[in-house]
Amino acid sequence: MLNRTAREGDFIETREGLIFDVKGLVHPPDRTIAFLRYYPSETGTRQREGCTYTKVYNLEERFKVLHQKYPQFLYEDPIFGRRLQGVPLSSIRHVYQPTAVLEQLQSQNRRDSLQEDVVTFAKIIQQASQVSPKALGISGSILVNLHQPDSDIDLIVYGRQAAERLQAALKRIHQKPDQNIAGYSRATYQPIYDLRWKGSGISFEEALQIDGPKAMHGTYRNRHYFIRAILDWDELEEKYGDRRYRQIGYAQAQVLITDHADGLFTPCRYEIEEVNLPNAKRVREIVSFRGRFSEHVQQGDVVIVRGTLEEVITKDDKWARFLLGNTPEDLLISERLA
Repeated sequence: MLNRTAREGDFIETREGLIFDVKGLVHPPDRTIAFLRYYPSETGTRQREGCTYTKVYNLEERFKVLHQKYPQFLYEDPIFGRRLQGVPLSSIRHVYQPTAVLEQLQSQNRRDSLQEDVVTFAKIIQQASQVSPKALGISGSILVNLHQPDSDIDLIVYGRQAAERLQAALKRIHQKPDQNIAGYSRATYQPIYDLRWKGSGISFEEALQIDGPKAMHGTYRNRHYFIRAILDWDELEEKYGDRRYRQIGYAQAQVLITDHADGLFTPCRYEIEEVNLPNAKRVREIVSFRGRFSEHVQQGDVVIVRGTLEEVITKDDKWARFLLGNTPEDLLISERLA
């Protein structure tokens, strides 16, 4: 059974008032895998409807808060083979859907500065790519009305064809920046480097060489933007339980990228070969649920990968994959930069 309650990019509000961001497209039938993002707190800096919230971004901190205050949202997933955060369907008060909220924002007569920038930016890229307006949505803090004046622009594009058209349009815009849209530069990149790569061992210059050419990441006016590409429901092949995952350990390897067709999406996936590890022929792919690894490497690249090694088990086959994004030390970088 396919749980279509929510998907990557959606936010969930629980009956306790906690707000979670949904991870991935494959979920158990009784709950949605989602990670804590905001929780009510007297010391919080975000406000909405008379309530203050604290934002948590660091993965370790998210687990810590739930363990101490809301352990009912932690569980051992028998399919993914590890402890996860998840919201039981019975605990969901509201699902915030990106397309509906963007449409609502576009129809409003009064908007603050961030909301105005989001609406204008979405219109520019929609017209440049000629994707359907229904393929675009908004995510991040603005989705749940907990944004601040300096918040980033987080958009969603649904469907493989729409995502590829949008990526191509942004690549053209980045080559000849106009309408205040540009890729990262030395002048704008520092906050992104601090957020994504501190602790990874990658230098600022190396990280800029990775993230600078990305089309779905960059700046609009004085704001950072990130556009998350999500496969549509009818493009999803895997159902919960089709595969089982078992952690093998932590490893590093040199590999060849043989296919990057799914590298644009969240979760992103890269097919690989020539892994210099024991039982190397079994290691087939690199996967991450973190947006920072999307648009990251290309077919033909020889890369260094470091992360959790997992066994993937199906009814008819068995192989291994690298899973990235669980720790700051996880790495995916071209050999020429390493």
